[in-house]
Amino acid sequence: MPTNPQVLPWTPPPAVDIEALPAGKWWDAVRTAPTVGERALELLGEETGAVIQDKHGPLYWLVAVGSATSWHLRQVRVLTQLADESTYLGVPPVSWTEGPAPTGAFRCRPITT
Repeated sequence: MPTNPQVLPWTPPPAVDIEALPAGKWWDAVRTAPTVGERALELLGEETGAVIQDKHGPLYWLVAVGSATSWHLRQVRVLTQLADESTYLGVPPVSWTEGPAPTGAFRCRPITT
């Protein structure tokens, strides 16, 4: 695992479409309801990390594995790998930075590589 928090141990998919990637392997995802996520983006400003939004409105922050497992907040869900279950998140290509993208998902904030 890199010691610099700005360096990711993975790179975003070079795909031309959304790619299903497992949560808990390189990152966990924090899913928020649209109203909660939009407010969080306003408050965090440039301090936020990578954020994905899908066509139905939820926002997903990509965070370090294990960093949010103790969070218990309304309208927030942490997606990670569990012993008996895997969760996948549709990650759009790096180039999809504005919505709506062809399949509806896009990056609200870029992934820093």
